[in-house]
Amino acid sequence: MGYMIFEKKTPRLGTPVMSFSKLGSVTFNQTASRQLEKLGVKNVLLMWDSEERKLALKTTNDEKDPRSYIIRYNDKGNGSSFSAKTFLDYARIDYSQRKPIAIEISTNNEFLVETKIPDSLFVM
Repeated sequence: MGYMIFEKKTPRLGTPVMSFSKLGSVTFNQTASRQLEKLGVKNVLLMWDSEERKLALKTTNDEKDPRSYIIRYNDKGNGSSFSAKTFLDYARIDYSQRKPIAIEISTNNEFLVETKIPDSLFVM
């Protein structure tokens, strides 16, 4: 049997990362959370393109919008999250194990975050 390359389970330190927790939350690592907090992001609209399997987040200042999700920043400054179990179930995304997805946080785009969800994260 020959050698195989071991793939790291977590991205490099300093890379913004999003993942889905076992409790059905969308979570952000410390790097992503710091960027979001620096931008003053409190509420987001969660958008889903089912054909492309892409998730996007758009900021909103309307805290009373019933479609918006409140981002909760951890007291220790080590991450943030928002509850999205209904969405994850609807999109058939497997959140039984946390799997990191590297993301880019953009201020020059319509969407703050836009990423394709890997096929391996869907319930078959």
